[in-house]
Amino acid sequence: MNIMQHFRNEEQDVIKSAMQYCDRAEQTYAPVLTPFLDPREQYIFSVVAKQTGVKITMFGGDDQSERKRAILAPDYFEATEEDFECRLVEVHYPDKFVSLSHRNLLGSIMQTGIKREQLGDIRVSARIQFVVTTQMALYLERELTKIKGATVKLETVPFNEIVQSEEHYQVVTTTIASLRLDAVIQQLTRKSRAVAQKLIDAEHVKVNHTVITKTSFTIEESDLISIKGYGRAKIASIGDRTKKDKIRVTFETLFN
Repeated sequence: MNIMQHFRNEEQDVIKSAMQYCDRAEQTYAPVLTPFLDPREQYIFSVVAKQTGVKITMFGGDDQSERKRAILAPDYFEATEEDFECRLVEVHYPDKFVSLSHRNLLGSIMQTGIKREQLGDIRVSARIQFVVTTQMALYLERELTKIKGATVKLETVPFNEIVQSEEHYQVVTTTIASLRLDAVIQQLTRKSRAVAQKLIDAEHVKVNHTVITKTSFTIEESDLISIKGYGRAKIASIGDRTKKDKIRVTFETLFN
């Protein structure tokens, strides 16, 4: 079966990457570790692994993690936390004088030159933490010393101390006329189709961290949609059509 035909043209590189990881696991008969994957990439890797008969295990910090690393391996291999080569890093900063947000931390980390695939979730609560590859944790301890002009210190802490983000997704089940991007954005923002089109044209919409400018782009299950000025939403599930020929969709939304 040609697995490519079941995914978008824009996802061909991800599929090829998943196939390469599975091939390496099969050929070497040993575990292979991926970078951090977003939810859609995790879904694609899982489908490819199932098709090729390779065992896949994922970890990103805890059960609620959005971004995770995957291990592709033969059936005999039982992955441990250490095998994923991740570190949980806590940010110490003068919270009486400065307030740090998810955006502040992400921007500062990216400015050090590391790639997004090396960074997992960022958790913002009474404490601020992020998950990163072991290699980059050591690098960031040296390079990331200031955020918003404030001096910060990074400390690696065990994963059993991971905080739960104060961001909580709201589950919404509704029906929409189609899975076109403009129709989905219209539903999520509760605005007109014209407003949705303007948001897309202005490059204010990302799907799986990639700017999409085609209003006809088809949304699929497990996609992560970000809308500048509004927030983001996960496509939790896509159901059957109703008697009125609308599509049942469950979103997990995190809007401003």
